[in-house]
This record gives sequence, C-alpha cells and structure tokens, in this order.
Amino acid sequence: MDWSDEPATWKQVKFLKEHGCAPDRRLTKMEATELIQTFGGSPEPVTVAAEPAAEHLAPPVAYQLRVKADKARRNLQEAGRNQTERLANDWALALVERQAFWADTCRVSGRQTAVCLEVDQLYQKHGCRFEPPGRKEVQFILEALDTALPFWDRDNPELFYQTLELNFPALVRRVMG
Repeated sequence: MDWSDEPATWKQVKFLKEHGCAPDRRLTKMEATELIQTFGGSPEPVTVAAEPAAEHLAPPVAYQLRVKADKARRNLQEAGRNQTERLANDWALALVERQAFWADTCRVSGRQTAVCLEVDQLYQKHGCRFEPPGRKEVQFILEALDTALPFWDRDNPELFYQTLELNFPALVRRVMG
C-alpha cells in the first residue's frame, strides 16, 4: 500500500482539529498533509521503518479490515460496467470478513472462525460477556459506529461491545449464581 493512501495519523487529525478543520470523512495521509500545509503547518516526515519493532505499530486487525472494506467499496463505486460484478464480490467478501471478525470476538476460543491474537484479546477483555451476534446485528453496529466515529475500531474497540449491549441486550450472557 502506498503511504499516501493510508489513513491520516492521529497527529495529523489532532493538528487539523486544533486549527478548526473538521473533515466530514476520513482523510488519507496525503490529504491531511495538504490541509496541514494550508494552515501553515509542516507535514510529518515520511519515514520507512526498517526495524522489526515496526510490526508492533501496525494498526489493529479490526481497523485493517475496515480499511479493506472501505477500499473495496470505493473501487466498486469507481468501477466501469465490466468490473462491477467482480468488485461487488470483493466488497461483499470484505464485509463478511469484517463481520466474522467481530462476531468471533464473542465466541469461546476454539470456536472462532478466524483465529488471531487480537480476536482472543478482545474476547478475553470484552466479548466473553456476550453471546455471538449474527451478521445483521454486527453490520448494524459497524455502520452506526463507522458513521459516528472515523477511527473507533483502531482507537476504541470497546465501543463495539457498548453498542452491542445497548442495542441487543438479549445477547448479554447471564451469570448463573
């Protein structure tokens, strides 16, 4: 992925907010850089991390899945007629993968469809309190959060569970005592 197509950094977003700029959509690094320059700021230096520690700075899988789904949607919207079917499939697969990720965070370890450290950590911290939601419930939550907060899945994944509890209280596991 080209660095300029990646989402704006939190420092870029913070600078823009401090200068009264509130974009109505998520910005790329390049778009944020251009806006920062119009406000007289200097852009963040572009660095290429060469040390293995950079993998610890990678965005969470949850956020990567969102970026993948958003990119597939944009590709579909910009596609010519002969590419529409394939790109619609790509978008549908990206949505299903993202929905499965979040549903898996509420499944007992070993019953998850996609095993990754992040799924297990989210299950242990939040998801263990819930029965696994269905695709429709997950998509409802994702759409609500995506609309309200551009980086919720990167910065505040606990919002998924708070929204799940508020909108689908029947999915909260009852403790037998």
